[in-house]
Amino acid sequence: MTRPALNALRLVLDDGIERTYLLESPTPAALATDTPPSYDVWVHLSYVLAQQGRDAAWLTRYVGLPWAAAYRIVAAARQP
Repeated sequence: MTRPALNALRLVLDDGIERTYLLESPTPAALATDTPPSYDVWVHLSYVLAQQGRDAAWLTRYVGLPWAAAYRIVAAARQP
């Protein structure tokens, strides 16, 4: 039995530490891994807003994410 793929990204937020963050709500499968990814409500919100058309500059300004993290979230949200 294979594990479901997690919708997660490696990001650096304001604390300067690179971590794997879930882009969607945590599920039991995501939390059952050996090293469960972090969940941050702002990352999740940014992913949802990016799916609705917000760009990285908007996320940086209004959500407060670092530019690189916002850019990576937007890129992930726009993948087919």
